[in-house]
Amino acid sequence: MDIETARQIILARHLHELGTSSLRSSNNLYLFAAVNLIQDAVEAFLLALANHVGAEIDQNTKFDKYFVEINKKIEPKELPFKIKLLRLNRVRVDSKHYGIQPARDECERLALSVREFFDEVSNSVFGVSYATFCAIDLLDDCEVKTLLIEAKNALENGDHETCSINCRKAIYLEIERHYDISEYEDGKPKGLLGGYTLAPFYARNKEYIEKNVKEPTDYIVRDHSRIDQELLKQRVDTTDFWNIWRLTPEVYRTRKEGNWIIKHDFDKLDPRILSDKIEYILTTTINIMLCIHTVRKSIRTSDYGNYYLELNKEGVPVYEKADVTSNIVGYTPPEMKRIDTDYRVTGFDGESVFWHVNHYKKDELDSLLYGFISSEYVS
Repeated sequence: MDIETARQIILARHLHELGTSSLRSSNNLYLFAAVNLIQDAVEAFLLALANHVGAEIDQNTKFDKYFVEINKKIEPKELPFKIKLLRLNRVRVDSKHYGIQPARDECERLALSVREFFDEVSNSVFGVSYATFCAIDLLDDCEVKTLLIEAKNALENGDHETCSINCRKAIYLEIERHYDISEYEDGKPKGLLGGYTLAPFYARNKEYIEKNVKEPTDYIVRDHSRIDQELLKQRVDTTDFWNIWRLTPEVYRTRKEGNWIIKHDFDKLDPRILSDKIEYILTTTINIMLCIHTVRKSIRTSDYGNYYLELNKEGVPVYEKADVTSNIVGYTPPEMKRIDTDYRVTGFDGESVFWHVNHYKKDELDSLLYGFISSEYVS
């Protein structure tokens, strides 16, 4: 399935959710919006289906002809619910062009029929569950995507517990892991050499950990305001995120070994409770990840090369500021005679030149060097 078809399915789901949300309002004016949004969802779904099977549909094709053209491509199968969907189209035309208010009970029946149509056609033609339809395919190739594929498979196999846990793991990798305070457990000063975390400052110390960390998942200390701000930047609905946070069990990944620790919360993993919520958990988690990955892809930076310095000795001091009187945040490792740089600048004394450098060895937080090297150490 191509990406454009996937996007149309995602659009159909989004429009359908907006329509059913309008339908829940007690204000009858929302019925106009509901029926139009649900009809748009059906049309988006049919366009995706036509694209998938190669049906001849163009901008002049009338709604009833979608069924004719698509049925030609999927015979001996036929699209179900044709009469009900044509009725939905009629109600939509009456509401949009003639101002006739839709009847609430009819809208509710039609909305249910649309959902059943989506479910049945997704399984019979696309060969997947509508609840997990295609959105995962739009994610970046990474561990998060793998986890959500496993979650989807678990849901389809009736393993709701694994599905829920994998959704929380995805949330952890994209968001929660940045609030880990375990690096502060030894009580040693970190400076710029390690201990990176977005957790609140009050939690970044040995005393807090000794008093409050009773189990591994307690190493994650969330800054709720900061999380909300970051989510808004990534166009994620904050209510959706906190709902998933409340509905799924807490997880933690050890820094050194990379092992997953699961907090098996009986209330959150009770099969009777999960059966009603698991579809929402998965689809909402996928939508959150899709927002994050989409924004990430949209970020553009200028083209740049890899720049480095040749050093004239080992163990060169790296200063916090462009000033030899500032704090030394670390020294270049033994045998290192080359280090990455991105710019040079005149120091605070107005004469000395400093090079801004960075060095980071994967999986070794203590290897981080970020600061300034005086030009006297540059070959």
